[in-house]
Amino acid sequence: MALQYVVTKRVFGFDKDKNEKYVAKSVRSGKVNFAKMCRKVSQLCGVHRKVVDLVVSGLVDKMAEDIDDGKSVQLGEFGIFSPTIRAKSADDEKDVSSKSIVQRKIIFYPGKIFKDTLEDMSITRRVEIETDYTDGSSNGGNNGGNPDSGDDGKGDNGEAPDPAA
Repeated sequence: MALQYVVTKRVFGFDKDKNEKYVAKSVRSGKVNFAKMCRKVSQLCGVHRKVVDLVVSGLVDKMAEDIDDGKSVQLGEFGIFSPTIRAKSADDEKDVSSKSIVQRKIIFYPGKIFKDTLEDMSITRRVEIETDYTDGSSNGGNNGGNPDSGDDGKGDNGEAPDPAA
């Protein structure tokens, strides 16, 4: 499956004239949660799902410990997880302190596997499906799936007259 994008209209803050511009924006096709990923890896490797869950949970715990120590963690060709900060700037060096830090975050640098995947991934424009909206009335053209509702406009709802009457 390809990565999809839609075209959106934007006004960029750095544009003095505040002109509207069009830009491609990626659209995700879904999300895979931890349990489902463990199930997939379990099927691929032929081990019980709980074993995969334990190994991955242990890996994440140990990564968190090393990142807490200020270390980057490299997982082979998977990539590198590196702790970093975002801080306010100051005019004088003496004005920079831990209070200047506004955000702590972990940056992921993808390894060869993901770089190759991104390079080979096809990209397509998502076509928006046009939708016809009704006015909400009961006569919106849908007669409940019956091709012929039997209503001939005479008010008898398509019933044959009773010969005994």
